[in-house]
Amino acid sequence: MADYPEWSAGDEGQTNGFLEWLKGQGASISQKIALTDLTALGRGRGVVARVDIEENDKLFSIPQSAVLSTVRSELRSKLPEIDQLDPWLSLILVMMYEYNLGQLGRWFPYFCVLPRHFDTLIHWSVDELKELQGSAVISKIGKADAERTFAEILLPLAKKCEHIMAGRSDEWFMSSAHRMATLIMAYGFDLERDESVQDVDEEGFVSDDEDEKPKGMVPLADMLNADGDKNNARLYHSAALLTMIATKQIKKGEEIFNDYGPLPRSDLLRRYGYVSDEYKQWDVVEIISQKLKEATTKSRGENRNAREVAVLLTDKEIDERIKLAEQWDLWEESFDISHEAGDASRPYAGFDPALLQSLYILAAPKEEFEQMKHAKKAPKPAFNPTSIQTLVSVLTARRNDYHTTCAEDEALLQGLMDDQSNVTQRRKRMAIKVRLGEKYIIEAALQYLYNNRVELPSTLGLTPRGETNGDGTHHGTKRRRSDSKLQSRKLVERG
Repeated sequence: MADYPEWSAGDEGQTNGFLEWLKGQGASISQKIALTDLTALGRGRGVVARVDIEENDKLFSIPQSAVLSTVRSELRSKLPEIDQLDPWLSLILVMMYEYNLGQLGRWFPYFCVLPRHFDTLIHWSVDELKELQGSAVISKIGKADAERTFAEILLPLAKKCEHIMAGRSDEWFMSSAHRMATLIMAYGFDLERDESVQDVDEEGFVSDDEDEKPKGMVPLADMLNADGDKNNARLYHSAALLTMIATKQIKKGEEIFNDYGPLPRSDLLRRYGYVSDEYKQWDVVEIISQKLKEATTKSRGENRNAREVAVLLTDKEIDERIKLAEQWDLWEESFDISHEAGDASRPYAGFDPALLQSLYILAAPKEEFEQMKHAKKAPKPAFNPTSIQTLVSVLTARRNDYHTTCAEDEALLQGLMDDQSNVTQRRKRMAIKVRLGEKYIIEAALQYLYNNRVELPSTLGLTPRGETNGDGTHHGTKRRRSDSKLQSRKLVERG
């Protein structure tokens, strides 16, 4: 294995060596910025303004030739098969190859400043992941699937290349593949395709699938941190250069931030390994569509006293309604509910419109459903007593997925020291913040239903806003703007 110095954000020698190497690759770096140690803020390295920076100032430019990517690695000539892999897998092998070249490799100074220890969820232990019980993020980690792909696709190719394996064990390969995949997830960029080689489908359309875009590591650009809406710089590309431009005025001493997009804190933790309160505005709770079906089935014996005539459906009739929702592109594997679900001034806000429409279809009286089958478009998002009853049932069950209450999590947070050097406590704090944010949304959504005088079961334990439970605690109703669509870092045309 190549001999690399241990990564240290405070090591000026590593930082200066990296910057000198980057300049030697043809990069231009403004004297107005500095790459500095931000470990005290839990951010590792970061870029800050040394002096006041004006909007549209150029912060740095990186030549395309300095980007670590599949097309710029000599592995491509040694192992032509990597061109047949998807962009993720090919870049993993390329990075393993270039890393193992050590000081003989072109990107050695760059690897010296990249971290080797991560807080992304794929690196958490089983016990640590138990702190996230209830959160849908657990199902998105995909460690077993990743390792199966590494073993079945990448390992046979790696064994053909001496510089990748060189007699090393399969266990070493798995560990190294995970590390490179993590670096790509947290630091990699989607690159623009070369238009001359873009894939065209049978109908003549070019794919815009994010997973199929070329991926690469852009030195220095990937060291900008992100923190919610604080982004103040943007990376643009041309045929020869990648240029970081200030998008607003930046004062001396302020950090320069990139933009990860509107991520819930659960996905921020999964992809980048940290949690920031700046992202809680985008927290969401995911509702699995199968739970809607199960709740609809269960309600057949519980809705006889509903305000409307009970919708008593057979399994076949429920499947027919789901099929109609699918035809209108409404039925998804899961639906999101955000903080806005607790905003009484905005009816239906925070509830995924497709969720409300799907519920409405499931709850519609049989005569109305027959009319829907012949309609040209889906019904508008709306509530009715039966659909509300189903949603309340699902939300209540969803709340029970978590093994702690909001009050218990708030107390746990207060009792934990914010010690970034303690890995166990750091990860536990982040997990509590993720699950607490999701539970606030559930409580706010249920409270919204109560405040709108929906007839709810007395077992829900809801109290009017402003009143307390028997133990004197209040239900959390934090609510802020949310958008759960994930946006990876992208290089976009300036304009």
